[in-house]
Amino acid sequence: MLVVIFSVLSYQILKINIMQNEFDNLIKNAISIIEVNNSSNFIIFKDYKIIHLDKKTMKPNFQIINENDKKVLILTYPYNEFGDYIILKKDISQSIKILDTIFISLFLIIIIAISLIIFYSLFLSRILSMHLKELSVKVSRFDDNFTNRLDYKNYPLEFKEIISSINHLITRIQNYNMSQKELFIGIAHELKTPLAVIKAKNDVTLIKSRDSEYYIQTIKNSNDSIDNINKIINEILKIGRLEGAQFEEPNEIDLIDFIRQESKNFSLLGSKTGQKIELNLNPNELKIKIQKTLFSQILQNFIQNAFKFSQPNTTITITTFINNITFYLYVDDMGCGISEDKDYFAPFKRFGDKEGVGLGLYLSKSAATALKAEVSLENRKDMQGTRAIFSMKIKKN
Repeated sequence: MLVVIFSVLSYQILKINIMQNEFDNLIKNAISIIEVNNSSNFIIFKDYKIIHLDKKTMKPNFQIINENDKKVLILTYPYNEFGDYIILKKDISQSIKILDTIFISLFLIIIIAISLIIFYSLFLSRILSMHLKELSVKVSRFDDNFTNRLDYKNYPLEFKEIISSINHLITRIQNYNMSQKELFIGIAHELKTPLAVIKAKNDVTLIKSRDSEYYIQTIKNSNDSIDNINKIINEILKIGRLEGAQFEEPNEIDLIDFIRQESKNFSLLGSKTGQKIELNLNPNELKIKIQKTLFSQILQNFIQNAFKFSQPNTTITITTFINNITFYLYVDDMGCGISEDKDYFAPFKRFGDKEGVGLGLYLSKSAATALKAEVSLENRKDMQGTRAIFSMKIKKN
């Protein structure tokens, strides 16, 4: 359709320009005849005459007729104010032939162009269809370990985005499978340990009669173990809620304002120990579509860990900025730092003497993966402490 429209418009423009040139030439010669009577212009235009008409339009009039197998352009031009008009004729057969030739050429161009477009479309669709079938076969042959990744270099450029998305999905599935194995092993171990302690205490208590103080102490120890089990169960429930949040519909929020509000809510955590939150948020506003529950899980865990591992009367610094198309969130504490050779994001991994189940960073890692983002920990360069980093690519408007 575009080829046809472009060709028709081109032909009409050429036709108007060629005919307008013929019209202008006749009008110029008519004016010359009026200004200089019996001038050399009569040699060029022998077929002219002056006639009298009753109508006084005082406007030039053009007409194209067939005369002796020729195309003749006739101009009726006002000669004077008494109703006399000059009749000029000009053979425009050559111009008409040029227009006919242009029309035929454009028609042939349209036919050839449409034929080439159809051929190319069929050829391209065949190639894309072959690659789609190949891609479908490879995806259907994925094993449970997803070891056979897709290489977009073997496919046309149009497939790069979809292959990248498939590989990202494979990575998520692999990480999910590995984390689930570690999680189930960790859950079994974490639940088995306090249960074993309760069982051992009760068995020892039942061996012989004890005084009431011993029974009371045994019950207290059992209650402590039960409390630990409840904490583990609560964290496991968080994992379930996080799994459901991955299917949450992304909503547009002001991410900077959301961080500001969450930080304000958590500032009460440090009121007893003299800890405070300092904000360094750039830009002032960032509206983005995101799964708010997942991002909140990451932010809350970063802030809670910063308060937990920092000394009293210290400052937690929250920094945001955009570099190219990547959004960065830093949460800096003034704690003891980390050992960079340890995996802090593994489930049920606890370091230091602080209380906790060891699932917070694991949940943050899972949430970041669902958001197509990354989280990491590193030691601060400016002072002693830890920097928790969240980075996510954002789409430009």
